[in-house]
Amino acid sequence: MGLASIITVCIIGLVLKDVIALPCLSVESKTKFQATRKALANLQTSIESRIANLQNDIKNKIKKLDDDMGSLVSDFETTLQADWRTFSKIDDAAENKWLFNNRTKKDDYWMGLTDLKEGEFRWSYDQTKASFKTWYSGYGSKGTSYNCGLMYGNTYAWLDYPCERKFLYVTEVSKMKTLASNKNENNVFEISYLLA
Repeated sequence: MGLASIITVCIIGLVLKDVIALPCLSVESKTKFQATRKALANLQTSIESRIANLQNDIKNKIKKLDDDMGSLVSDFETTLQADWRTFSKIDDAAENKWLFNNRTKKDDYWMGLTDLKEGEFRWSYDQTKASFKTWYSGYGSKGTSYNCGLMYGNTYAWLDYPCERKFLYVTEVSKMKTLASNKNENNVFEISYLLA
């Protein structure tokens, strides 16, 4: 190989190197690309921060709701006990019908029925399992977020419903704390209902 061939190969190599080594972006495009990449990184950081803040807000609101519900239930139960009342316990169809017909408002009413153990409805009055139940079609097994018994305003039937909803309630005077003046002629305590 002669000197001319070597010079030709060197020139071709230099030309190819320059052609192969050309940048794919112009300086202006590269600057815009880097600015876009930085803006995307900032946006990702901002979104992650916002998500973290929302998660904390939700956790705090859930805790506050839990605290509020706990004190609401506690205050409500304390008020009932101070007034010698408890949530109602409905033992049979006749009692259920009587309560339905004697409501002060034609509305839905909470009763003392809950299934904190899913599917096992018990009366808060004495923790006995409910033997009488009259569920509205499709209710009585609505799942873990439907844990409180509600007397449906349009029928004698009951609904299992989310406990945090606000409705009127049915209470009864405790049999143990009923005043002697409430005894009937057979010397038996009567149960007085309060439809609040």
